[in-house]
Amino acid sequence: MTVLSGPPGCGKTSLLHARLVTHPALRAADVLPAGRPAGPLPRALAALPEHNPYTLAVLCSWSPATPPGRLAGLSLYEFLRRDGRADGRSGPLFAAIDQVEKVFERHSRLDRHRAGFLAQLREVAGELPSLRLLLSIREEHLPDLEVALGPSQPYRLGALTLDEAVQAIERPVLGSGRWYADGVAERIASAVATGHGAVDPVLLQAICSRLWTSLPADTTAITLQDVHAYPGIGPALREFCGQAVADVTMEHDVSTLRVASWLQHAFAPSAVRGDAAGSATRAGLPPAILLALQDRHILRADDGSYRLHHECLAEPLTRLDVADLRVSGTTPRRHLAAAESALFRGDLATAERSAGAALAGQEDLRLLAEVEARLGDIAHLRGDPQQAVTHYRAAAASYEAMQDNSAVANLLAAIAHSLLAQGMSVEAVDTMRSAVDRLPTDLALQTELGRTLWQAGQGHAGVTVLTDVLNTDSGTPEALRTRGEMLADLGQAEKALHDLNQVRRHLRPEGRAARALALVSTGNPRDAEEETEAALRAGIQNGPALLYVARVRARGGNRAGAADLARLSLAATAPALPPHQRVVATQLLGTGSPSPS
Repeated sequence: MTVLSGPPGCGKTSLLHARLVTHPALRAADVLPAGRPAGPLPRALAALPEHNPYTLAVLCSWSPATPPGRLAGLSLYEFLRRDGRADGRSGPLFAAIDQVEKVFERHSRLDRHRAGFLAQLREVAGELPSLRLLLSIREEHLPDLEVALGPSQPYRLGALTLDEAVQAIERPVLGSGRWYADGVAERIASAVATGHGAVDPVLLQAICSRLWTSLPADTTAITLQDVHAYPGIGPALREFCGQAVADVTMEHDVSTLRVASWLQHAFAPSAVRGDAAGSATRAGLPPAILLALQDRHILRADDGSYRLHHECLAEPLTRLDVADLRVSGTTPRRHLAAAESALFRGDLATAERSAGAALAGQEDLRLLAEVEARLGDIAHLRGDPQQAVTHYRAAAASYEAMQDNSAVANLLAAIAHSLLAQGMSVEAVDTMRSAVDRLPTDLALQTELGRTLWQAGQGHAGVTVLTDVLNTDSGTPEALRTRGEMLADLGQAEKALHDLNQVRRHLRPEGRAARALALVSTGNPRDAEEETEAALRAGIQNGPALLYVARVRARGGNRAGAADLARLSLAATAPALPPHQRVVATQLLGTGSPSPS
């Protein structure tokens, strides 16, 4: 494993996306696309099995052509071992994950998934000898990564030197019919240099791109006069700051005036430097705003607080005119992107407002479908399955009009799970069967049909469906996990262990607790207790896991403990109990023992 580290804006992402493959023995098949742990969430979230959002985001970026339903539930290890190289060749496989710092940012919805994702990184780094893994992370989060994965010897990518900056300015225009007059590139570079001669690449690009688009068409030699006039270094940086503030405030649905005023007050050239994070809180700005301003290279983290990304931004910030701030393309697509960003970080209120703005007056059928699907996802995460069904059905109708059969099938699966959450078992099964009928060869949808049958109280029918899936592809991890849990729930302990032992290293809390139930049923209480402890540590809000541990306690004669855990399982939300298990939990609560399966 190699770690690439550096300050924000030093070019880490640009380097990864250049996809430089210099070794003659390597081919494109040996290098996966750059992964990101914080990419957009797949649509129709209710259709997906329980999963780690960080893991799924990385897998979707590593394998963008694979439907998310086939990736959800897989671990990094399972994907890389089975699907990482489509051509089946042996030899080294190169994979990179960019912006690993996103894993360490605090999001209430995602915090419980952080440890699991980091454990998966440890696993693939230690147990896949053919994998060459590159992690790119901002330097302020390097200590967090080393705490999680152990000491590293990172390759540090720093700012440009003055000479490198001059080359970065002059070389891209070679052959364009334009050139920089003597000393011009040096003047531009020095404007965004520090006292140590380091040049900021982001601000350098901000100045040069605005200069290039502002020059008259007949310009050949770019002079100092041109630099000052088109539009000028100061105006270019002011436009850069204004664009960032406008975009951040739109995406987070906060007042542009409030953010701009706070920046001007906290970071004006004459301002006394203090606790920027504290002053932002006092100004009513949430931490997510500061992170977003850091992502746009206005701020940088500084020992628990923030400072300007570069001191040269202080003057442009004081000259910002809020009335002139314009979001870069305030289009429905931008509003949808803002909704998706808010959805990932768990800010459902902002996500809903942004999605509503994208929907207003919209006639583009595809955009309507995408926004309705996102509104369904928002309702799903909010725990409102009835509203989720309304939006998912509206999205499905639009996709049906466009004859997008795959999208309709996934939305039907989302509708089925949302119906099941309302206790509408018959309708849920019928809807899931309709989804499978549209894509009969999709094993992920068939797996979800099996799960739906089981959760609707038709456990044996669900096992039959999962057996058909595994007869088609015996190594499908999610099907093995699901059938194993179902068999444990149904009291078929030996068969359950046969499945669960094959995927033991990658069981979710409910899978570990189901395995504990199977172990205690086969006379192995010691190993069962180890699994119950692990399941409780990882799944204190996991309804099925709590219920299986309650059943383990009941089998051991601890009726009071079983009742306490059953009570907790009924209140759990991550995930909640399906209808058929709520019946079992209620029985345990009343009697301390479930009825026979």
